[in-house]
Amino acid sequence: MRAIHQDILMYINFLLTNSSYNKTNLYKGDETMLIKKPLSLVLCSFLLLGSLSATTLSAQTMQQKPTKPFLIQGKLPHLTMMVKQMWNDEDLALTKEQKAKLLEIRKETIKALRTLKPEVAQLEAKIVAAVQSGEDRKNLETDLQKLAQLNTKATMIHLNCIYKTRHILTQDQRDILE
Repeated sequence: MRAIHQDILMYINFLLTNSSYNKTNLYKGDETMLIKKPLSLVLCSFLLLGSLSATTLSAQTMQQKPTKPFLIQGKLPHLTMMVKQMWNDEDLALTKEQKAKLLEIRKETIKALRTLKPEVAQLEAKIVAAVQSGEDRKNLETDLQKLAQLNTKATMIHLNCIYKTRHILTQDQRDILE
């Protein structure tokens, strides 16, 4: 996208600095199209503004996506959520004891992840800003290692949740969920 912006800016600069030209030839295949200088400037300005606004929107969209702190994204089951959705299902048939234990696991897991997520998001934002500002990658190593530790910790919390949940459920209940 940056190359397109540079090309448009160079073309606008060409049009502005070469005032002796009243018309500019734009070639498309075998066809030649003559465009007056003011019209060329307006067209280039619209192209530049359009591409800049699209770039800005895509950058804002990227920043607004919620960060998941896990090393493994979208491939591990969200077992407690699945249990929660089938909480009173007759086929799953959770006992009162199972429900109490599962609720405790869910509360522990959510609490632990809530403390990590803001740290992960803040550290990611710091690293992204440093990269975008052109900071030397050697200066980012400490932050990257800290981010890796936090992501590993979050993934272990998730794995422990899966492990504990599976051990509370019977084989038949696990078969229903999985």
